[in-house]
Amino acid sequence: MTLHWPPSQWGLTSRIVALSLLLLLLVQAAVFSVVRTSIEQSAQRQVEQELQVGERVWRRLLDQNAQKLSQGATLLAADYGFREAVSSQDQDTIRSVLENHGARMGATVTALLDTSMALRAIGEGQDGDQIKPMLARLTGAPAQQVQSSQVVLVGHVPYQFVLVPLKAPVVVGWVLMGFPINEKLLDDMRALSDMHLALISQVPGEPSQLVSSTLTGAALQSLVSQDLTITELSVPGDLLMARTVNLDSGQAGQIRTVLLRSFNEVVAPFRQAQVALAWITALGVVMFAVGSVFAARRVTTPLRALVSAADIMGRGRYDVPMEFTDRKDEIDGLALAFDARRINIVAQQDQIRQLAYWDRLTGLPNRAQFREAVQAHMLKFAQDPGS
Repeated sequence: MTLHWPPSQWGLTSRIVALSLLLLLLVQAAVFSVVRTSIEQSAQRQVEQELQVGERVWRRLLDQNAQKLSQGATLLAADYGFREAVSSQDQDTIRSVLENHGARMGATVTALLDTSMALRAIGEGQDGDQIKPMLARLTGAPAQQVQSSQVVLVGHVPYQFVLVPLKAPVVVGWVLMGFPINEKLLDDMRALSDMHLALISQVPGEPSQLVSSTLTGAALQSLVSQDLTITELSVPGDLLMARTVNLDSGQAGQIRTVLLRSFNEVVAPFRQAQVALAWITALGVVMFAVGSVFAARRVTTPLRALVSAADIMGRGRYDVPMEFTDRKDEIDGLALAFDARRINIVAQQDQIRQLAYWDRLTGLPNRAQFREAVQAHMLKFAQDPGS
């Protein structure tokens, strides 16, 4: 099958195959467009759901850390020696116990507050300025409204504080412990959820600052250069969908966590199915093309045979019967019509010859036939005088 240009010069086989393939490709293109749109929408919804679940996991992880720290603070508040030191107002012992117990728990801030939330003592070697934002939030708050766990911005570093009452047997003070929310906690979240995290702080009057992140390299640079209220982040070879989680918004500043989920990782299984569909489609197109050529030739081959037979008839030969008269379709009807026409022409020619050389009444040869016979014998005698 040879294709020429323009298409008006194509043969019937080429036109049938080209039209069939064009229609098939248009249908497949429409299917691919719908499938691709559906995949992107499904992946978008799945990413949003994963980010919502990720927010709950992140808050739960913070709660678990707060519970762990709260248990340690409760043990300290229940320690008999510590309560005796508080009762006797032994500041050196109080500071030493606060520092030692906080070190065992991994807390960087340990302090003792009185019932009015004023600072009484802080662990040895610790800076009292670190807990000023927390004290400012607690000052004047009724005891029943004091939260056991809070996230507070200290400078540009987010801290998680826990507060446990010290009873002897009535409440005589509060034990305060705090630890910074650092990269280790973000790495734990990354291991649990396959999400990247970025911890962002913003002090009033200052621009937002990236505290810590699980991103590295070019992805981290892209995050730093973007507005930190982003909903998506373009990185080399991927697109990260973002969800912002507000941890605190107080006088000391705001603390936000940006959860980032790879769109390509979510859509990868769908794209594998799309690639498989593409291969199936390509195989289908090849098979459809072969089938179209075969079907077209079942039409065009008999037509070419009929054209050849018509050409032979045009040269005056009516003794060649038509082919493809045994098919049970339109081609069979066309071939039978041509063959009937051929038979009729042969019959008409026989009738014309009969009328030209035979007398219809007597059935004997007429004058024309006699004259041709005499001329033939004379010609033969002239060519062979000795016969």
